Amino acid sequence: MCTCAPATWASTPAPSAAVDMEPLSGITLKLRALQSMLNQFPEFREDVVLVQVAIPLHDSRGEMMHTEYAEEVGRVAAEVNAQYPGAVLMQHEKMPFAPRVALFSVADVLVNSAVRHGLSLVPVEYVLASQADRGKRGSLLLSEFTACSKVIPGVIRTNPWREEDFAKSIVKSLRQPQHERQHWCAEQLAWCKHNTVLRWAENIMEDMKRVRAYMIEMGEDTTRSACCRVGLVKSSYREISSNILRPMEVNSAYSSCKTRLLLFDMDMLRPSKEDMENGGDTLWQQTLASIQLLVKEAGNCVFLLSSDSPENLLAMLKRMKGIDKLGLAAEDGYYYKWPNSPPDRWDQRQHVVTQWKEVCSALMHTYAERTTGTYVQEDQIASITWHYGVSNPDFARMQGKELLNHLNDTLAHLPVEVVVGKSFVRVRHQGVTKGSLVTHIIQHYNSRGGVDFLLCLGDDRIDEDMFHTLKDYQQGAQYRLFEGREQEIKVFTCTVGRQPSLAGFCLYTLEDVQEVLSQLSLQTKRKMRSAATMLGLSSLS
Repeated sequence: MCTCAPATWASTPAPSAAVDMEPLSGITLKLRALQSMLNQFPEFREDVVLVQVAIPLHDSRGEMMHTEYAEEVGRVAAEVNAQYPGAVLMQHEKMPFAPRVALFSVADVLVNSAVRHGLSLVPVEYVLASQADRGKRGSLLLSEFTACSKVIPGVIRTNPWREEDFAKSIVKSLRQPQHERQHWCAEQLAWCKHNTVLRWAENIMEDMKRVRAYMIEMGEDTTRSACCRVGLVKSSYREISSNILRPMEVNSAYSSCKTRLLLFDMDMLRPSKEDMENGGDTLWQQTLASIQLLVKEAGNCVFLLSSDSPENLLAMLKRMKGIDKLGLAAEDGYYYKWPNSPPDRWDQRQHVVTQWKEVCSALMHTYAERTTGTYVQEDQIASITWHYGVSNPDFARMQGKELLNHLNDTLAHLPVEVVVGKSFVRVRHQGVTKGSLVTHIIQHYNSRGGVDFLLCLGDDRIDEDMFHTLKDYQQGAQYRLFEGREQEIKVFTCTVGRQPSLAGFCLYTLEDVQEVLSQLSLQTKRKMRSAATMLGLSSLS
């Protein structure tokens, strides 16, 4: 817990909060911000005391955890007190309820500097404790990385990583006019009384009902996986998946069909740099070899769909022979190439207006500056992307969610949509999706007799557009006419790793994907050998 209190508590109390002694609590950031504040605003040097309650954590054997961080906190606190004697008062014992409420009642500001925190009840305790009839109310200064800062009205939010801004936020909270404090304290008290435990439970139950109704509407199985999908049970993919893609079933359907459309997410098949260093290049070469064989078989139409640019997509496939026989799509379907067309001949799906990219660029660069290891990709025509794959995963995902909300609010009136991938947040022009391109591809082949086998593999949220399109197609087109008789259309949509999904089947790893592709390509190889044998026998006769 931390509070800033003036030297004479009876006359001018100050901020407060309660935390465990761990790195995520951000205690050192708070102490550095206090030191910066006292350096910049000398009028507070004799009046403000920071009361920091840091509760040591112990493991099951009773040994203290995070000892190095505790030592660092002690060093920084001693440094601040050496420069400004009495500025920091450290408490290392858990405070009982009564003394804690007493401290809250005399504190001017509750300061929370956590770099990651869920819904803490400490700010709620502070709001209720500050309702004592003493003529003034306290302020809430919360880290923007805490859940409370987004739901409690009237809080002053700050980024604890920005020392100077944090220091100014402390000053702002101490100087907040009394009428503003009284107004927001009344709002906060009403919020706390409204959002009781019973209210939270009712909201969760309503969310569960809505999820179940949506799943039933989409034709999904709710008897087994509904509880897992709302997050009430911790389960692995293998535990919650009941419809695994079986290679034998795919092989049987593949061999019985004459015209086939194969749609593969290129970003899923391509290994990462880390995987390449750990032997992923071998798997990549096997995948390319399987695709190369599938392309050779008569009746097969193979499309590789990617979010990357056409140049990068062709560079990834430079080792592959017969690339002109492949169908390709780049930038989520903005560029596409039909099979049997030259690699340099790309069509465009639609005309896009790009003025909105300036707004997106400004927002994304702001988050890139705040999140180490992230960058903004602006070289694509119909989209702009904030990547966070090489940064701290937990912190980056949290920043990504905040950026997503910010972009949705800012761009609501523009012809764009914001999507989240495995390690990126992307803004793209409306209609430029893999799903819309798949619709165009299916319409193209339907006008030429259609296909009787369709296999689609993807692993990302942005691939859900494809799965949704193919689900509608499967429900609306069960059979096709071929040579005067009906043929059943066999559709296999499969997500790899990510669940839940609109895909009808699932696989777990790229090795599973390669097994499916190798089994299909093996059929092609056998047919080619059989054809060559028959040709040789006919030449002998």
